[in-house]
Amino acid sequence: MRRRTESGECCEAPGVMESSTTNPHKVYEKAETFWSRCSQDEVGMLGGTAVLQVPDVTGSVNFLNVLKRDKIVTNFENALDCGAGIGRVTKHVLMPFFKTVDLVDLVEELLATSAEYIGTDDGIGEKFVEGLQTFEPPKRKYDLIWIQWVSGQLTDQDLTSYLERCIEGLAPNGTIVIKESVSCGGKTLYHDTDGCWTRPESLILKLAENAGLKLIHKTVQTGFPKGLYAVKMIALKPVHPVEEDDD
Repeated sequence: MRRRTESGECCEAPGVMESSTTNPHKVYEKAETFWSRCSQDEVGMLGGTAVLQVPDVTGSVNFLNVLKRDKIVTNFENALDCGAGIGRVTKHVLMPFFKTVDLVDLVEELLATSAEYIGTDDGIGEKFVEGLQTFEPPKRKYDLIWIQWVSGQLTDQDLTSYLERCIEGLAPNGTIVIKESVSCGGKTLYHDTDGCWTRPESLILKLAENAGLKLIHKTVQTGFPKGLYAVKMIALKPVHPVEEDDD
């Protein structure tokens, strides 16, 4: 699963409504149907807005460089791309930094396409076909877990639970990054087309805090066309750090 960038003016985008009571099982089914029907290319992964590719990749790489420079991310062995789809973020953002990248996505056909899109198996680890609402990352493995445009596919409760499981999946000094569209005015908005929520930044941070994470660094994505929700990149670490193994 992944979260597309919705067009429209901030909280006034067409086809959205305030919602916190929608049956999550029906929402997850809607999301799977939506993404399984999308074109298996960059345009499909970006919700039909191909112009986002270059600034999105540039913004993410710049953010990772800051995390590296400031020693927020210090190890570059294993990363996890959540809602990886065809591997767009894996190929252009994570693989240049990390020795091995694992991918997880709900839609098997998209992960199958990733082999052709990425063009090499060198640096590609495991591929997990599962929704994030039930996925359990391998324990103590990842120096970075990257969650881009997919946190909005989960209910508040399921997002908190998933972040708790991500903490278990972090290696010592591991970091979680959420890159997500955010609403304004303190409202959470539901998008019926692809079954997802756009949350205010304050709620994303609150759910992360509830999961046992603390904010380390954040910035706003730049270079996107006007008329899109703001996109934030948020780096988080566990309140209780993952301890090194005793040898």
